[in-house]
Amino acid sequence: MSVLDIKLDRSFDVFDSDRDGRLVKSDVIGLSDRLAESHGLAPDALAALRESLADLWDTVFQAMDKNDDGGVDRQEFRAAFRARIVTDRNRIWERIRTMSNAWTELADRDRDGMVSRDEYTSLLHGMFRLPRETFDEAFDRLDVDGDGQLSRDEISSAMKEYYTSENHAARGNQFFGRL
Repeated sequence: MSVLDIKLDRSFDVFDSDRDGRLVKSDVIGLSDRLAESHGLAPDALAALRESLADLWDTVFQAMDKNDDGGVDRQEFRAAFRARIVTDRNRIWERIRTMSNAWTELADRDRDGMVSRDEYTSLLHGMFRLPRETFDEAFDRLDVDGDGQLSRDEISSAMKEYYTSENHAARGNQFFGRL
């Protein structure tokens, strides 16, 4: 299995909130609800993230459903994501950037324009229900300039590498913790 397939499988698992092996729109949008719940926020507080996830479903995920059964299985997800990376790299990158920007705004609770280690681990723990320790090493790898915080550019760059790079050593591969 390739590095990209490992990362795509991890992404599939993150989006599959009910763990039934199929992605449906409510799974994808549900990430914002889990985040709101974990941070004690009203779902409306996450409107930008919710909208970007709904757009991601409508424009990307829904088209992955090749057998028209109303959901996307792991194989459909992998195959379609790989094909889009090759044929529509700029458009998919814009959608990832939109999601990344909404994500960054949510993570930046103190509104200083940067994401601290605590903000990063708290957000990922809340969204993905992975142990906080999973993200300590990831944070160190993603903090390119070593200032102890993640900038919007560091986060966007990491997400782009995560979803497009076949290089096992790419920093962005650490975004959701060690592969």
